[in-house]
Amino acid sequence: MSCIDSLVTPLTKVRHQLLYLVYGNQDVYRREAKFSILTVLSQAKNGERPAIRILTDRPDDYAGWPVDTVLLDEATLTRWQGTHGYHHRRKACAIAAGMQWAEKTLFVDTDTLFTRHPSQLFKFIEPNRSVMDRFEYDWKDVHQRPDYQKLGRDLRRHGVTPDNGFKLYNSGLCGVTDRDSALFEESIRLIDEWTLGGFEIHTIEQIALSYAMRERQVVEARKHVYHYFAEKRFFHAMQTYFFSQHGEQFSQRLVDLCSDVPRVKPFPSAWRRLKIKWKLRHQKGALRKVGRDLLYGSAAPEDPYYSVCRHEWWECASREILRWDESQQKKLLSQKSWPQQLPRPDKPEDEKVIMNYLKKRVAAR
Repeated sequence: MSCIDSLVTPLTKVRHQLLYLVYGNQDVYRREAKFSILTVLSQAKNGERPAIRILTDRPDDYAGWPVDTVLLDEATLTRWQGTHGYHHRRKACAIAAGMQWAEKTLFVDTDTLFTRHPSQLFKFIEPNRSVMDRFEYDWKDVHQRPDYQKLGRDLRRHGVTPDNGFKLYNSGLCGVTDRDSALFEESIRLIDEWTLGGFEIHTIEQIALSYAMRERQVVEARKHVYHYFAEKRFFHAMQTYFFSQHGEQFSQRLVDLCSDVPRVKPFPSAWRRLKIKWKLRHQKGALRKVGRDLLYGSAAPEDPYYSVCRHEWWECASREILRWDESQQKKLLSQKSWPQQLPRPDKPEDEKVIMNYLKKRVAAR
C-alpha cells in the first residue's frame, strides 16, 4: 500500500505550496509550526499568502489560521512509520502524499524560520533540480564513524564506496515537483532496507533522500531560512513566551508581533562577549565552556526574549558539568559562594541563582 492510499482530502491542486507535518499532542511542536508559519506570512507583501498545508492528527489546533489541514488518523500514522519502528519514515511518506496537491512543493520542518519570502525558493525547484535545507557532509567524510558501519555495508551492496559516494543534505527543507514521486518511492524503499534489523542513525530518512537525489542538482536553502534544529531550547523558550503573551488565535497583529522575536540564538552584545572572553582568558577546555555559558546567561540584554533564554545558557553549562566525574563536580559546586575557578557574573544577584540551578541539576541526575 502506497503512502497516498486512503488519504482522503478535498484540497485543490495549486501552483506552489508549503507543506508541514505535525502530529502528537506535544505543545512545543504546535508552537514551532505556528511560529514558522508566522515568519512566512511576515515576509508576504500586498496580502500575498502562499498555500500552506498541514498534515496533522489535530486539525482543530489550526482553526482560524490561513492554512489547509489534512487529517492523519492513527492507522495512517502507524502505516507510515513502517514495520521497523522508524518514525522519521513518516516524513518521506508525508512528502510523497502531499506533493500531488501542487506543481511545486516545499516541505518545511516545524523548527524552521523564514528570513526571506519562500517564493524565491520556488524559483529553484525545477525538473531534475531540488531544494534542500543545507549540505552537511560527503559520504567519504563519515563512512568510518562507528555508527555508520551498518549503513556502509548496506551502501556497498548498491556499489557505493567512499570514492564514488554522494553528498548528504539536511532535509529540514525539501523542495520538489509533482513529477518527483520516484524520488520518494526509492527513499522509502531504502529506509525500509536500511532499518531492517535495527538502526543506529536517526537521520536515515535524509540519507536515503540524499542518495535518491545523487544524480540531480540540489540548491541549498540556508540563505532563505534558519533551521534551528541544534538550538531548539532557546527558540522553544522564546516561542513559549511569545504565545503566552499574545495567544494563539490568528490575526495580522500576531504576524506583525512575530518580528519582535529574534531569528537567531540570542547572544549578549559584542562588547559583553569580548569582556567575557577576556575574563576567561586563563581558563581552558571544559571549564572555559562552562564559564562562558554561565556568563552569557547572566549577560543577557534587557529584552524579554533574551531574558527567557538565560536559563537555557545555564542549562548548557549544567549539561557539560554532568559529563564530568563526581570529584570534578564537587570541586566546582561545593564551595560556599561563587567558585574561585570562574570569574564572577556582572550581576551579583545571579551568583546565588546560578549556583542553586547547577546544584539542583546535578543532584537530580
